[in-house]
Amino acid sequence: MRLLHSLFHRAILVIICGGPIACVPFKMKPLSADRSAVAFTGRSLNEAGLHEFLSKQKSTSGSWNLNRLALAAAYFNGDVRIARAQAAEAIAGITTAEQRPNPVLTFSPGYNSSSSGISPWIISPTFDVTLETAGKRAKRSAQARAEAEAAQLRVASVAWDVRAKVRTAMLDLYSAQANNALLTAEAALHDEALKKLTAQVEGGASPAFELTQARLSLNRSKLALHDADKQRVSARAQLAAAIGVPASALDAVKLDFSSFISLPSVPSRTARRHALTHRSDLLALLADYTVADSALRLEIAKQYPDIHLNPGYKLDQTDNEWSLGFSVALPVFNRNRGPIAQAEAKRETAGAKFEAKQASVFAEIETALAAYHAATAKATTAATLADQATKASDTTQRMVEAGELTPLELTRRRIEASAASLSKLEAHAQAQLAAGQLEAAIQTTLR
Repeated sequence: MRLLHSLFHRAILVIICGGPIACVPFKMKPLSADRSAVAFTGRSLNEAGLHEFLSKQKSTSGSWNLNRLALAAAYFNGDVRIARAQAAEAIAGITTAEQRPNPVLTFSPGYNSSSSGISPWIISPTFDVTLETAGKRAKRSAQARAEAEAAQLRVASVAWDVRAKVRTAMLDLYSAQANNALLTAEAALHDEALKKLTAQVEGGASPAFELTQARLSLNRSKLALHDADKQRVSARAQLAAAIGVPASALDAVKLDFSSFISLPSVPSRTARRHALTHRSDLLALLADYTVADSALRLEIAKQYPDIHLNPGYKLDQTDNEWSLGFSVALPVFNRNRGPIAQAEAKRETAGAKFEAKQASVFAEIETALAAYHAATAKATTAATLADQATKASDTTQRMVEAGELTPLELTRRRIEASAASLSKLEAHAQAQLAAGQLEAAIQTTLR
């Protein structure tokens, strides 16, 4: 009886107030393509919001190296922003899952036209109060929490993918700038060789056909220089895109390429094994399995019908009539077997996806490790050959100073040393690229 009085009192308040108490108001948040475009073009690595984010990540100062630019990408990049928004959406779903069903008020007044009493009106409000059984609310909550965990783990996974893109673009820019410097020096050497060879041909000391080869070499070096400049511009644009800022935002900062000077060491077996159980995308799939398992538990709980209490009141003439009924769905035609079978199959699918991904991660790590070993071996050989070419150039210089060789021979040796340096740079860049792929495979920064 007290429950009925309380529900009736609250229902009257709702009707009088015109709606539920403490409603969430709608907030306008218009989206404009023009304003969004202006905001993007105005992005800068000196924004206060970015530096506040960097401070939370304990990166308050320092140069704009790989790690700091990766954090900037975690702040600006659109893919990371989408993942964070989806995580917030999943977290909000926990509140929805934990909500209790509201009681339902039914108010159907009647009129007795043949009544000779005090009032012909019949007042008969009734309520429908749902009592969930079998712990359905707790199971919904567990499923929602697992969904939120999976979404948050995917934020970390997307952030790692974005970091890999930043690293690749930054490496390309570093290689392009170094390549540009080497090619500029080599073009100058080819020009010098052409001038010296021209003088020898005119003096009859060399055959004329050598001039043709010298001119071709000079032309090739000039064209290669244009390609290197194109690569530099393209890599700078790709780096800005990976971070999520316009290319002009990079003009105001000095980039630190020190991460690419030396090759990192090979990760330990423990680190590689850790990736098989702790990579963020693997953990997200494991959370997906928990979601599917919770959904199965919920469908099994739905075998047990909820109870609906139906307290009511009726004012007929001056008679106060109270009633307390209940209703329950009878599991006659089905026991929720179809949804249970579907949920069980989805759990099997989620498990298969996790195991397949784990096997894929193992293969990815093994492949990346083998590629890194091969690339570092090539880089070592290229460095040795470049050192030998430099020593040969130094020896030639001493021989020219002693009058044993002509200056043209020294220029040619320097061109050979320059070509060896270009090969060394290319091999080093390939090894750094392989290091980035290995780093992405184990989701651990290599040192």
